[in-house]
Amino acid sequence: MKKKRNEELAYEKVKRAIMLKKLNPDQRVTEEWLSQELKMSRTPIRSAFKRLESEGLLTLIPHRGAFVCNPSDKELEDVFRLRVVIERYAAELAIENMTDEDVVEMEKLLKRELEAYESKDFEAFLTINSLIHAFPAKLSNNTFLLQEIERLNQWSDCYLILKDEFYTIPTEEAKSIPEHHAILEAFRNRDVDKMCDEIETHLLSTLDDLSERKSIFS
Repeated sequence: MKKKRNEELAYEKVKRAIMLKKLNPDQRVTEEWLSQELKMSRTPIRSAFKRLESEGLLTLIPHRGAFVCNPSDKELEDVFRLRVVIERYAAELAIENMTDEDVVEMEKLLKRELEAYESKDFEAFLTINSLIHAFPAKLSNNTFLLQEIERLNQWSDCYLILKDEFYTIPTEEAKSIPEHHAILEAFRNRDVDKMCDEIETHLLSTLDDLSERKSIFS
């Protein structure tokens, strides 16, 4: 039990340091540093590193150590263009099954997104953003589709953590807020073509922003 708690502590320590921009892309993260910082053995730290690697935040290189990931534009494009395809499909299925209660639920998610921006709570934003993008898939009655969208959301979160300027963008300039509202409006009107187009516009807009920024440490 203690080993599991230590693994979770090490995981949270590194992830938060990356989110707060205290660890830079390509920067080395050593087991020795964490061991001294957290006063624990290296075994749970190694497990935490493997978990962070699976989420795309660390790269583990044999005989060299762990490094903060620095995804290429090609990787970004591959993930976001795949998301366009499957999230459009999820939207098509969702509108077939949606109810007025689902519209209300989507409205609540967008309200929570705005609150996360206003409070500059990046962790809350990432959670809510993933829920917004997975919401149509939840209505699709396709478990495999939902799992794939959630997996790609996880990879996208990595890119947002590493490259997004969440902390410095004023709320009124955050593109995701009006873009998500455009998706909601199409959803409310049960306009499947419009909803699919708004999803694609939003995802490609995010891709363009992340690609142009390269890295906030440049």
